[in-house]
Amino acid sequence: MIAVLVTRPDGESDPLVHALRKRGYRVHAVPMVQTEPVDFDAGALVGCDWIVLTSARGVKALTDLPTGPKFAAVGPETARALRARGVEPSHVPGRADGADLGDTLPDVDGKRIALVRASAAGEDLPDRLRRRGAAVEEVTAYRTVEGPAASAELLRSALADPELGAVVFASGSAVRGFLRLGGSKRVPAITIGPRTTSSARGRGFAVIAQADAQSVSGLADAVVHALPMEIKKGA
Repeated sequence: MIAVLVTRPDGESDPLVHALRKRGYRVHAVPMVQTEPVDFDAGALVGCDWIVLTSARGVKALTDLPTGPKFAAVGPETARALRARGVEPSHVPGRADGADLGDTLPDVDGKRIALVRASAAGEDLPDRLRRRGAAVEEVTAYRTVEGPAASAELLRSALADPELGAVVFASGSAVRGFLRLGGSKRVPAITIGPRTTSSARGRGFAVIAQADAQSVSGLADAVVHALPMEIKKGA
């Protein structure tokens, strides 16, 4: 049976883990990043025109969701997290990445936008919004810890699996965390999108597939495409 190493933060509760097991893969769920909450002034969000969220974790970090501003979600998973809190996002880009969100968020010129995300997030999204005339306030809602020590033993076990076919990365932070804990560049990589692909290749990984959509289903489809399960006929 083909084995796959999933490095996303939620470990065994990650829906990608369940999706791959349903497709017949043996999955090692080993988080390569861990998030920690950061205290911030949520009251400052009330006067914003837009609140932009780039992950479901950012949604979770907001104890209260203000009723005044419009909400934007980077992709379907973040949008689902908002809807679960009773908020319908006013904008979700066609492609689930920060660059597309920065280019397509409507009515931003002269508007105040709160960007709620992780401590180690990239600059593409705020830079694009500022170039379009927005006043962007970057709000760090949680801190990303790369290569958590609690995952070290699980990682050693996964790497010892002789049927390990690939490692799945959903962020550059996961790539760095994997290497920090002693992960091998010889394991082929499957990535969630161009930025993560660039991060993996820049560190010496062979990327054998990239998700067409930055979502659970997109990643699962990429795994199936890169590592098709063999169908044996006869005895």
